[in-house]
Formats: sequence, structure tokens, C-alpha cells
Amino acid sequence: MRFLCLHGSGTNSQILETQTAALRYELGDHHTYDFVEGTIPSAVAPEFDGLVSSKDEFFSYLDLDDRANYLSILEDLDNYISEEGPFDAVLAFSEGAMIAATYIIWKAKQTPKQQRMAPIFKCAVFFSAWDAYDPDLLSEGVLRPLNPSADRDLIRMPTAHIWGVGDASSTKASNVSEICVSETRQVYVHPGSHEIPGARMSSAVKSSVRIIRRVISLVREIDNQALRMVERKN
Repeated sequence: MRFLCLHGSGTNSQILETQTAALRYELGDHHTYDFVEGTIPSAVAPEFDGLVSSKDEFFSYLDLDDRANYLSILEDLDNYISEEGPFDAVLAFSEGAMIAATYIIWKAKQTPKQQRMAPIFKCAVFFSAWDAYDPDLLSEGVLRPLNPSADRDLIRMPTAHIWGVGDASSTKASNVSEICVSETRQVYVHPGSHEIPGARMSSAVKSSVRIIRRVISLVREIDNQALRMVERKN
């Protein structure tokens, strides 16, 4: 599968490559990964302060003080996928996961029939996701976090949701998981915090890979079902 990869706020694509190295190794070499850099210069994320060189550059996708920017990043991402895609899946961390989830919902609302027949991604992998936002209100500068008590089944593709038991954003990550269809949703809570399981968390890496592989298998099952339906019609 070809994965579009979105990093967290105050990091960069190189950091996400490092964060996902152990996972990508375990998943095998039959996948490819495209890492997309944010464009807004940012201070380094607190969890990486002291762990990376102060000479490095760090980026975010969003200016949190510019609400109009929230809609434009969805449009920019859409243009990028049109030019560089297609992608089979999205793999995203923290702020990147929030953008990916919001984008998937935005596309589904824009072209519902097309997204049911041929969704922009076949599956999604979210690590330590921030809340997704109601895309209908972004053009008005209104940020309404999507809440599973009011917003359900907004993401209908197979999804993997991975976060740490000690993650301060765990409620947000849980909210994103619960706005996805339960039948194709896989969840794993690892013993860490706001991070992607790496080489020092070998058991968590294996558990994360297990549910990602399950999601990929669900994609294949869905593709096979669609093929059988076409064959029956013909």
C-alpha cells in the first residue's frame, strides 16, 4: 500500500520517519510512504525538546491562531493528493491525525456518492490523534470538535487508532476513534504517552502492527466483496 504520512505539530517529516521506523520495518517492504512536511515554522514539540538539535527546523500544518487557515489546509491537502496521488492510506500523528480525520469527513460531505464508491483513502491509521473538527463550520471560522455523542459513523473506511495510556490527548484520540464506523475500527492503547511506539517498546510495536495489518486485511475483504458484486452483475 502507498501511505500518505502527516507528522505532528512542532516536528517534521524526518522526525516522523524516525518515529515510524520500527513499525515500518515490521510491516515489511511491500508498502511505500510519502512524508509531507508542514509549511508553518514552529517551536519544537515539548516531547522532543532536548532530544533533537536546536539547529533543526520544525513545522506545523496549522497556525492555531488563524482559524481561516484550518479550511485552507484541507484545500491544500486536497490539491496535493490530486497532484501526487493516489494514495491507498493515510498514516498520521497528533495534529496530522486531526487534519487527516477532518479531511476525510470534509471529502465525504463534498462528494458523498463518489466517496462511498471510491473513497479518497481505503484506510487510515491514527496515532495520538487530536480532535477532528466539523468541516461545515470551518469556513465560518468556527471550531467545533466532533463528539461521538452527536457525531457518529462519519469515517466509514477501516481505521486503526493507537495512543498511549499516559497521553494527555487520550480523550481526543478516543473521540476520533468513536466517530469511525465500529465494524471496521481497530483500537490499541499502549503503555506509553504521546508517542508512536518505537524500538524501545517492542511489544507495543508488535501490537500496533497487528491492528494495522488487520485494517489492511479489512480493505482487501472490502475490495474482494466489491469485485464479486461486479462479477455477479456481469
